[in-house]
Amino acid sequence: MKHRSPSKIPLLQIICCLMISCLLSGCSVFLITPSPVSLEETPSPTSPQALNISTTAEGTEGLTDEEIATLSSLEKVDDHPLYMMHYYGTYTQFSSSFPHKWKVYELPKPNLNAWACSLFAALGDAENMLYGRNFDWEFSPALLLFTDPSDGYASVSMVDIAYLGFGEANAGDLPNLPLNELRSLLNAPFLPFDGMNDQGLTIGMAAVPPGDMILDPEKETIGSLMVIRKMLDRARTVDEAVEILGSYNIDTTGGPPIHYLIADRTGRSVLVEFYQGEMVVIFNEGAWHQATNFLRTSAGESAEGICWRYDRIFQRLNNSEGRLDIREAFDLLRNVSQDETQWSIVYGISTGEVDVVMGHRFDTIYTFRLSSSTE
Repeated sequence: MKHRSPSKIPLLQIICCLMISCLLSGCSVFLITPSPVSLEETPSPTSPQALNISTTAEGTEGLTDEEIATLSSLEKVDDHPLYMMHYYGTYTQFSSSFPHKWKVYELPKPNLNAWACSLFAALGDAENMLYGRNFDWEFSPALLLFTDPSDGYASVSMVDIAYLGFGEANAGDLPNLPLNELRSLLNAPFLPFDGMNDQGLTIGMAAVPPGDMILDPEKETIGSLMVIRKMLDRARTVDEAVEILGSYNIDTTGGPPIHYLIADRTGRSVLVEFYQGEMVVIFNEGAWHQATNFLRTSAGESAEGICWRYDRIFQRLNNSEGRLDIREAFDLLRNVSQDETQWSIVYGISTGEVDVVMGHRFDTIYTFRLSSSTE
């Protein structure tokens, strides 16, 4: 593993009824319209049974109580669509009620022009560190997933549920389907495209050209999205996240190679890439970090001129010394968005707030909150 720092790159009113919150009350979620309002605490059930869900209802055959509670928590937030769901119970392996396992999630042949994501960590204000990310891809119905494993950190993540069998033709009104037809959503924890845990660790990925990764026969091989779940569940700092990444072979079979931008509540951030057979870790030198769709490792001393989105992010964060408020963060995401941008999300590393925009509609911001751990 190489550690490298590139020179010259320092680095509303509440809507909906009472929402179902996380099993262990680690996650409190709020959906608001764009104008600021005060957020009030939402009670959290302590068990799936507290939801008063019938386990004998039609369409629940073969599902456990926790699986029923999970699927029953599904709510539609936006017509893009964007859904929200709380995961109850463990997800240490693929749901036994879902017969097709991983082969369902084989990605289409990668189109790097479409996988044109933009990511940044604005870390200049310790009280308001933000992580912004555009997910640029083909049509992507999205799920905002809240998890709280008994042996890990609570987290929130975004999942493209097209890879769970819900595409443009059938993703429009999932809460009205029988629960048995939603079974594949039980595997959503294994496919986070970006996310943040209650320790403030925040992760996103972007497609890059091949870096000639070499597999180590002594290491377990894991999917490129599955490892994000491992980091969200187990890491509280970038150092711990890098250690987890380094302990696996990362399998990108069926999808493009990717790199990871990771930030934590201490104001540290890393860009982790795989280049010429090695994992390379690029730390932030200043109060921000960024990534788009090229290997920073291969860019030499300066990345200027390689990607207009990268240049625009760098200029904005350099001028502000890594300080942005939420509106400025979304303005920056708007300025680097493309026709393929499916969602734009800002994670409040310092606050636990999560703000989401779907499909370029920057006048409609949905705000949620992940309870922040002080441990």
